[in-house]
Amino acid sequence: MPQPNVNQLRECLVLRSALELSGERAALYRRVASGALTHVARGVYVETQNWAAWSPRTRYRAAVVASALIAREPMIYSHESAALLWKLPWVGAWPEVVHVTTDAALGGRSSVLMSRHTLGAPEPTEVIDGLAVTTLARTVVDLAARLPFDLGVVVADAALRRTFHSIAGVPRTSVTADDLERELLRLPLRHGSARARRTLYFADERADRPGESLSRVTICLAGITPPQLQVVMYGASGRRYVVDFWWPEFNVIGEFDGVAKYSDPEFLQGRTPEQALIDEKKREDDLRATNKGFARWGWSEARSIPLLTQRLRQAGVR
Repeated sequence: MPQPNVNQLRECLVLRSALELSGERAALYRRVASGALTHVARGVYVETQNWAAWSPRTRYRAAVVASALIAREPMIYSHESAALLWKLPWVGAWPEVVHVTTDAALGGRSSVLMSRHTLGAPEPTEVIDGLAVTTLARTVVDLAARLPFDLGVVVADAALRRTFHSIAGVPRTSVTADDLERELLRLPLRHGSARARRTLYFADERADRPGESLSRVTICLAGITPPQLQVVMYGASGRRYVVDFWWPEFNVIGEFDGVAKYSDPEFLQGRTPEQALIDEKKREDDLRATNKGFARWGWSEARSIPLLTQRLRQAGVR
């Protein structure tokens, strides 16, 4: 179902501090006790039926918006919260805490619902949906210093791709490898700079989707020959295609086949999932007819060295 935007979320949230009469607050507590309202942040609630209908991403967005509504001082959102606001792809569960970055001199403690990072007040910042957020380059480096290698690469690949493929709803931003390198220099050694450097050096803007980024990492860790990415090829019919992976040494095409290909409106472009599946089969047959090998895999293989290795070796990739 359609998920609410930030302005709609603000309208959905119920603030205890906005209730001036004792009777109103008593009614609020009764609704909380009955399960009709769900707790989002300190003194902030939402209708449970709305909460149940929201995706994990929207629930986390609600937590970020709620933290801004009750904040006593301006917040600069960072790390996972900045990734959310920048609409970066995320693999796995969203965190339960909101992340902000402050100057150590300003003090402030982390809590059950908020993590304060005293890495120095970021300059400059951006504003997304009325909320101050670390720049895209700073966000990527902060996350690369904290996340596992594969998840950090997912974020870094997507950020670099923004230079060529902007998305709606966030500031148009150009991020290059040099931008990330400059941002990396301000990261103290004790705060994961070595981990971040490994991630950023591996990042590649040609990776089109999170599943492709995860696949690249698994291929690397498995010691398999690195493929070329997003390569233009022509089928036996003469039709032009762009394939996810190409190993010229082994004459093999590789394709990550996530479920989004058959459910995401961006991919479907007005087609039914069944028609998209048929079109994909025709595409593969057309490419195979040029005497090229072909390997497909999904999420389980993309994150498993043994499974992806087996799939690629069966296709002739070493």
